[in-house]
Amino acid sequence: MKLILTAAVALVASIGVAAAQMPPTTGTSTTPAVPPAGMPGTAQTETSVKTQIEASGYKNVKDLTRREDGSWHGTATKNDVEVAVSVDSAGNVTQAQ
Repeated sequence: MKLILTAAVALVASIGVAAAQMPPTTGTSTTPAVPPAGMPGTAQTETSVKTQIEASGYKNVKDLTRREDGSWHGTATKNDVEVAVSVDSAGNVTQAQ
């Protein structure tokens, strides 16, 4: 009986240790939204980039193209003036000078 009880306790303890090593499965993500520059398979899509640009105060975003470094370039309107805009691989929106 002692042997069975000891084996059961050891089994329960080992399951607890294994579960503690598993990443959480709901509500969190271990994958970055935007991989570092130069990493293939960036999570940014044309739609998400357009949304980022619009959230920065631009309208009429068009002609978006993705470069090899993961950045996006296109045109948009701000204060009724069409300007060149870009979004780097970290998600920073900038206007060309």
